[in-house]
Amino acid sequence: MKLSKETDEFIAKIYCDLGKNILSIGFASYFFKDLPLPLRIIFGILGIALVLLSIFTIQRKGA
Repeated sequence: MKLSKETDEFIAKIYCDLGKNILSIGFASYFFKDLPLPLRIIFGILGIALVLLSIFTIQRKGA
């Protein structure tokens, strides 16, 4: 199923916003302070992955 360009852009923005929120909460607050180290690493990787997924979705939109 092919999505419209507007839908691709919307999905990319959502991915990027989720990734930025995960990273900013993790780095700027004590929310993750009490979590075990493996969970903190997983959330960091998830945040970065969502931002990268957003970039790849936007690039596909232009193709």
